[in-house]
Amino acid sequence: MKKTNKEYLYVLSCQEKQFDALYRKAAASFGLSYCAMWILYFIDFAENELTQQDLHAMMMFPKQTINSAVSKLARMNYVVLESIPKTRNSKAVKLTPSGKAFCQNTVEKLREAEYLAVENMSPEKMDMFASLYTEFFSCLEAGFQQKNLLR
Repeated sequence: MKKTNKEYLYVLSCQEKQFDALYRKAAASFGLSYCAMWILYFIDFAENELTQQDLHAMMMFPKQTINSAVSKLARMNYVVLESIPKTRNSKAVKLTPSGKAFCQNTVEKLREAEYLAVENMSPEKMDMFASLYTEFFSCLEAGFQQKNLLR
């Protein structure tokens, strides 16, 4: 029997919240805020330097939340802000040696668990999942725009 749109949205909303809760539990187990965990995750994963502006654009957290989390991580000696040459005020958020060690025991283990999840699905299923997720997001964003929900 085909599900209704309401039923599909209910299932998707529950799954999204379960996904989010899993990462929030991981952040709490690391003794970090949700935002701070994601900052370390992306800095540790990045191939290039990231600024607070980059983190804001990637993570979609409010700028003040990013700034507060970066400040706390700096007080914990996990990150430093370094000026980027030939820019006005841009500063890269970089891991300190203790931040790198902390990441090895936290966000890198989280990423290993993510890799296990990907490996447990076939490449075809992962391609399908990523494609469908992207398509659904695009359709959802279009619906938000049509209903004037994005400003």
